[in-house]
Amino acid sequence: MNVEKQTLKAVPVRRRSASRLAAVQITYQSLITGQKATIFAPQFLAHYAGDAAKSFKVKELDHQHLDTLFMGVANDMEEIDASIAVQLVDGWSLSRLTRVELSVIRCGVYELRSMPHIPARAAVSEYSSLSDVCGCDVGFVNAVLDRVARSIRVAEMKKI
Repeated sequence: MNVEKQTLKAVPVRRRSASRLAAVQITYQSLITGQKATIFAPQFLAHYAGDAAKSFKVKELDHQHLDTLFMGVANDMEEIDASIAVQLVDGWSLSRLTRVELSVIRCGVYELRSMPHIPARAAVSEYSSLSDVCGCDVGFVNAVLDRVARSIRVAEMKKI
């Protein structure tokens, strides 16, 4: 077995990772344009889904995960933002975050809040990695998501 095969995640996990990246991009575009994600997501996916899949070396995205993420973020934004705001340290507010950081964190918080079948630590790790790809402050994104995970998934996050 070559080294590349040993270091790659399983295909279903990479498909989900690619879907997370696409959901962050859709969430970001919605934030930038002011349009609902459901309006332009089909066009976005027609043009860029292949790039996201290619970057994770998979044939296609996990469309069910992707649709659940971007639509869930769009529908639950007020609750998601409230979960984020209470975890920010003094002197920080949602308006102070970059748009891409906010998009990454919103997707991560939605997944933590609404997808209990995905381990919290895995979600935090995935979105922290995506934040690096997106040029965010990885430590900041990781810290916020970790605090959110500890407040939402108390029992799970107490485990070692």
